[in-house]
Amino acid sequence: MVRFINSGKEACMGVLRLARAFTGKEKLIMFDGCYQGHADAFLVKDGSDVATLCLPDSPGVSRAATSETLTVPFNDLYAVPGLFETNKGEIAPVILEPVVGNSGLIAPKPDFLEAIRRITKENNALLIFDEVMTGFRLSYGGWWSSGVFGITPDLTTLGKIIGGGLPSGAYGEEGRLWRWLSLLDQCNRLGR
Repeated sequence: MVRFINSGKEACMGVLRLARAFTGKEKLIMFDGCYQGHADAFLVKDGSDVATLCLPDSPGVSRAATSETLTVPFNDLYAVPGLFETNKGEIAPVILEPVVGNSGLIAPKPDFLEAIRRITKENNALLIFDEVMTGFRLSYGGWWSSGVFGITPDLTTLGKIIGGGLPSGAYGEEGRLWRWLSLLDQCNRLGR
């Protein structure tokens, strides 16, 4: 299924709720520099006492809203397995921008995405690619990250790129998103 909403931020909020409901777990892992919108659960910063204590780094966000959010440095292959070990059976999704676009352009190190895919499968957690920034922008022909890196996430989020810059977004299983968007493109080309 594909869920259409008004923005990439809403796509990230919805996909987090979906991942938690599907897995029955509450904790999430996100990465430094990746921005999944300004929903309370995503407003935790790594690299300080704020992160260590799972405290919010934005005024107005409650401690409870961020207590289940775990953050690690992007491209750190050793930090993610450690979080899964420390929080055994509690992590619902790992969400990340496959190519970080919100804090400069940071490409994944070789094998980083593949390692994250393997770790999530081993721990019955979902892998979510936040493609709000990268969707249809990574290569000629409009591929998103799975086409470029050969890693297929469980869920994907997209933003206004699917609406030609207008307020729009979607989340769902990547194969279904791709089929739906391909069908939409064919209809547009036929003038329907």
